[in-house]
Amino acid sequence: MHSVSVKVPSSEGLMMAATLDLPATTPVAYAMFAHCFTGSRFTPGAARVSKSLAEAGIACLRFDFPGLGQSEGDFSETTFSSNVRDIAAAARWLEENYSAPQLLIGHSLGGAASLKAAPLIKSLRGVATIGAPFDPAHAVLHFADRISDVDEQGAVTLTLGGRDVTISREFLEDLADTNPVEHLPRLRAPLLLLHSPIDQTVGVDNAQKIFQVTRYPKSLVSLDKADHLLTRDGAAQRAARIIRNWIDPFLVPENESANREPLPVDVAEASSIGSSKYADEVRTGRHNFITDREKQAGGRDLGYTPVSLLIAALAAATSQQIRQAAREARINELDDVHVTVSRIVADDGAQIKLRRSIALTGDLSVGQRHELLAAAGNSEVEQLLSHEVIIEDKDR
Repeated sequence: MHSVSVKVPSSEGLMMAATLDLPATTPVAYAMFAHCFTGSRFTPGAARVSKSLAEAGIACLRFDFPGLGQSEGDFSETTFSSNVRDIAAAARWLEENYSAPQLLIGHSLGGAASLKAAPLIKSLRGVATIGAPFDPAHAVLHFADRISDVDEQGAVTLTLGGRDVTISREFLEDLADTNPVEHLPRLRAPLLLLHSPIDQTVGVDNAQKIFQVTRYPKSLVSLDKADHLLTRDGAAQRAARIIRNWIDPFLVPENESANREPLPVDVAEASSIGSSKYADEVRTGRHNFITDREKQAGGRDLGYTPVSLLIAALAAATSQQIRQAAREARINELDDVHVTVSRIVADDGAQIKLRRSIALTGDLSVGQRHELLAAAGNSEVEQLLSHEVIIEDKDR
């Protein structure tokens, strides 16, 4: 995964600072992330979710709304409705410069804006929100005692998240005029609502209300033990994994590998990844994965090392062979198999050994245990390692 900084025009022509998180290989699809109220693209929710999606194959554009983060503009001149239009403008930019977004993610008030903006983005295959309020006006509840100052002075400056933010009368009036009951039923894209049951900023009842008035297909998933801003270790990454698994059936894969015919049995193919020194995209059968070198060996540790794959193959093949032998011999007492394979290098580096440890769990007799352990050495992988294998090189 790698990130690039870009500039995206807002609906008013202001330049919004943005980051496009890209997978190591060609993206399966493109997504967008709308950050929380007065936040930025670098808040934990935005940055960590976007990066995790990129690691899972989906490129994600996260941007600062005008007047926030590193974007141009004055926040006091923005409204909820202008943010909705900004999301649509970012989607047009992404389509013109990369590919049309299939997934839109919004956090907190950014989630509410995403729900209203979604019908404006025809390419969407799904919308996901994290801790989104049912009514966008919920955003002002935390400074309700200062609303009278806005009425008197036309604006009020608050310190939110360690920075001064000016809230205008137009901003509040626009929130008051936004009726979620009117626009939420218009959402046609599949919807995923992620919400923490212990969210103290936006209560989980907001997700329940959104769920009640929106159309199917829709899903409501609890982000257990997560705080509103997803600052707890692993919370954002967990949200990203849920989103990635949920959106998969709805996506139209854009990368070439998704449309390629599966390779024949006993064939593997490795293609170098241009953005790294040693990483490769490896295909075998219907599956693909990333390999790389460890950082101390000059790589970026983006995936499995070739040696670790070889060792893992022996461990997995051993476990499978033992279980196959148990089924064939009808040894039903075998409950579990645990195989550990370690590479042992001699001090002089001249000799390399593989040390294998096998643990069989179950009420097995001595004879059954002996029979199963004897079967461990019959796997195809061990046969390859135990015999001299001829490698014929061919320059294509």
